[in-house]
Amino acid sequence: MSFFSDLRAERLIAEIRGINDPTHPNAQKAFQKLARLGAGAIPKILDALAVADKKESASYMEILSQLIDNKSFPYLAQGLADGNSRTISAIGWALTRSTNYTPGLLIELLGRADIPKAAVLEIIGAQKDRYPVRDLLQHAYGQEANEKAALFRIIGELADESTIPELISRIEGKDSAARIHIINILGRFDRPEVSAALQNQLRDPNKMIRQAALAALSRISGPVNVGPVCQMLRDPDLEVANHAIDVVVRAKDPDTMKHLIDVLKDENDYARRAAVEVLNHLGTARDIKHLLQAIKDDDWWVRTRAADALGKIGGPRVVDAVIELIRDEDEDVRRAAIEILNQTKDERAVNFLIEATKDKDWWVSERAVDALAEIGSKKAVPALLELLDTNNTRSLPTIARALGKLGDTRVIEPLVRLLDRPEKEIKVETINALARLADDKRADTVRNYIQAAGAEIADQTIQHAAIRAIEDIDSRYSGTALAAQAQAARMAEPARTLLIERSDVDAVIKKAEDAAAATMKLDISTLKSGDIIEGRYKYIEKIGKGAFGTVVLVEDTVVDERLILKFLNPNVSQDEEMMKRFVHELRYSRKITHKNVIRIYDFLYMRGNYAISMEYFPSHTLGAEIVNDKPLPLPVALQYGIDIATGMTIAHQAGIVHRDLKPANILINDERLLKIVDFGVAAAHKEGDTQLTKTGYVIGSPKYMAPEQILGKKVDERADIYSLGVILYEMVTGQPPYSRGDHMSVMYQHVQGKAKSPLDVNPQLPPEVSALVTKAMAVDKLKRFQSMEELRTALEKLL
Repeated sequence: MSFFSDLRAERLIAEIRGINDPTHPNAQKAFQKLARLGAGAIPKILDALAVADKKESASYMEILSQLIDNKSFPYLAQGLADGNSRTISAIGWALTRSTNYTPGLLIELLGRADIPKAAVLEIIGAQKDRYPVRDLLQHAYGQEANEKAALFRIIGELADESTIPELISRIEGKDSAARIHIINILGRFDRPEVSAALQNQLRDPNKMIRQAALAALSRISGPVNVGPVCQMLRDPDLEVANHAIDVVVRAKDPDTMKHLIDVLKDENDYARRAAVEVLNHLGTARDIKHLLQAIKDDDWWVRTRAADALGKIGGPRVVDAVIELIRDEDEDVRRAAIEILNQTKDERAVNFLIEATKDKDWWVSERAVDALAEIGSKKAVPALLELLDTNNTRSLPTIARALGKLGDTRVIEPLVRLLDRPEKEIKVETINALARLADDKRADTVRNYIQAAGAEIADQTIQHAAIRAIEDIDSRYSGTALAAQAQAARMAEPARTLLIERSDVDAVIKKAEDAAAATMKLDISTLKSGDIIEGRYKYIEKIGKGAFGTVVLVEDTVVDERLILKFLNPNVSQDEEMMKRFVHELRYSRKITHKNVIRIYDFLYMRGNYAISMEYFPSHTLGAEIVNDKPLPLPVALQYGIDIATGMTIAHQAGIVHRDLKPANILINDERLLKIVDFGVAAAHKEGDTQLTKTGYVIGSPKYMAPEQILGKKVDERADIYSLGVILYEMVTGQPPYSRGDHMSVMYQHVQGKAKSPLDVNPQLPPEVSALVTKAMAVDKLKRFQSMEELRTALEKLL
């Protein structure tokens, strides 16, 4: 720019500012003269834009758009580099409006570190019709992630069928991010060559490529080769497998079922589940039968895995199909159908299962009885009572066990007659069933029957079953147990409890909160010894604080007894969904009355705080006994394991899964009496809340969590069995199986399941103890002990 042009531009801009009205005729004449100065005026215009008002800026921007060409472009490029946000915005507007410059000049600016890339990309987007897709692709590869994504968005907007060959030719490149963008663009085109190219990407080692390819295929309505896609249901990455489900379901290929057979037999639980997800969308009774027939000649474990997968997540289509197959003429199909219904626990199957108890195949008949027990419908009781008169000795233990689970006290007298049978297994199952059925009115009568049965025969198994059953009845209905229940009733506050038997939990909680709203909130941190809470509880001392709450020791002045109050932390109590589940779980938890379980008295709202009141048990934690990486004496470890399994058996019978068993939740006093604490706390969380919730704490304890809980899957009592297995491991070796790394690392190790055997860590350990612990800790829950009762019995044999 010449000196004179520079001077003239400055004078004209000063004149425009002096007029202070861009629309004034004199100002308009000045703008026209400024434009006639040509490209040399651009630097001064850019300087003026930095301080110009809105109207003045509009006129300058109009001049810039007139002056733009290849020769003046460098001035604008430098303005993008040096200008403030207003200047950059003005330049962008001008470049967007003009087409008097080579479009490649803009792309070259993406290579300059001093140029704001977002502004350049916005201009390119506005001018996209001037760019061939090939040119944009060539320049996209060298960009950083954000710029690359922006360019591929523009490419996606430009792409049409004529660009498909160019895109496919680049799908196998080395740049993974670029490949993913290209795959996403191709997913818009319903063409055979696109489908074929995408399916080729399913073999790529990069899971992100596989995931993108499947997502793209799921958007294509044309034919898909479902064979390779079905194999993706076995992909180790769950997101990839989920996308594969979508593709297979969308394809609706008539040959899908034959490709699912191998997947349904896979060792990986999630692969089998993925196959069942597909079945639940596409399967019919004919399809299910075909699958069951296809696997009937396989190893029993393969069949069991497949049946478990079909049963656990079956859904309406699978259940309806399987119910139909209970009557199939093929014995193997009927057996498989019964196994599946044992897992589904679906009420719709009750009548069909009752019919199946009369099946000529003893296996179908027995497993139908088991399935009815799992469903828990008392509609099955009359049919099961009829079966008690059967001459099939093999089936009587199963029938007795089922009647015990169904909980109908009317069957006590018919069951008692089985105690006269000579068969040991029948006696043991009958004793166990009677113990479960005993209530406060019949406890003494049932106890007498069981005592007599145990005394008649000098068989240790029967005697041991009788002793255990009587202990169970006494723990619930002895004078001491009844006194403890009476005390618990006195310690509860019926007028203010949140555990009343109503379904409207929201209303209960709101009523408590409204009643306390007018009072000053209780600050737990300011409590001093002797302070009275709510006119009833005398504060003694703080015992501890954790993720869920603050634990304090108080004296209940009404009943003159010490108890524990666990005040929930705000991050817990402010979660409405959690509070609903909390109240629901605690209603059941406080019904557990057993010497190996801490008694929960009540759940209260105290001046802005929620608190659980529970039994005070002077003790230390199990963790305090496992120190310095030294194992506990084996008899002590086994007895602790038996006591934990005993308490958990009672809890599971009440329908409560703990979900957070760990040494810190196991209390032991000086007489080695063991009690489990914190029922209803971890249980209050919904399925899937596995790692970090929105309230910011870890659900469960990573060192002791079951793999299915870590993965956010539905848990049952076998999750507690796994946790007890980990506790046993620590007791007999002195160290937990997985402890290295952060929480996420430990969780991953549980899912992998590659812990050293207890025997490798402690060579002095009996092999049978090591085997028991390993079985309890199996990653696949089907390979664990299937009940706490089974685990307790196994432990007792080792003591």
